[in-house]
Amino acid sequence: CPRAAADVEGFAVRTSRGAREVSAVYECEDTETALVLRLAPTHPLRVPDVECTRRVGVSEARWRKWHRTISTLLHAQNGSLLDALSLWREHVDALFKGAEECPICYVIVHGTTRQLPSLACKTCNNKFHSACLYKWFQSSQKSTCPLCQSPFT
Repeated sequence: CPRAAADVEGFAVRTSRGAREVSAVYECEDTETALVLRLAPTHPLRVPDVECTRRVGVSEARWRKWHRTISTLLHAQNGSLLDALSLWREHVDALFKGAEECPICYVIVHGTTRQLPSLACKTCNNKFHSACLYKWFQSSQKSTCPLCQSPFT
């Protein structure tokens, strides 16, 4: 998913004058993350509200950190809306850069839980979605790594 700065494939920005908002959608690996910047009637005197409407594969704690950095950029560093959207896109790129697919379901972002593979086997170091591992443990009736068969702790 990470792309060169000039490449905007999968990244779309829309504005709505009536709703006074700028929304961006970033499509990556058949999933979408979306960000909305809501402008106050007194904009640019008041900083826009930042909301992530879809944060596929992004934990709540990580989103809070991103929110703080974007808000700081807009408020304390006098950044533009474009700067905020670019910073958000960089965060998403960094998250997915180097993320490997789960060896059980073969996708990066789990279809149901919308999480990245995070549980690593201590022997082979492969990472799995927690939901995939749970299903594996239930169906195989053992708690071993699906790949190397060592006990999963």
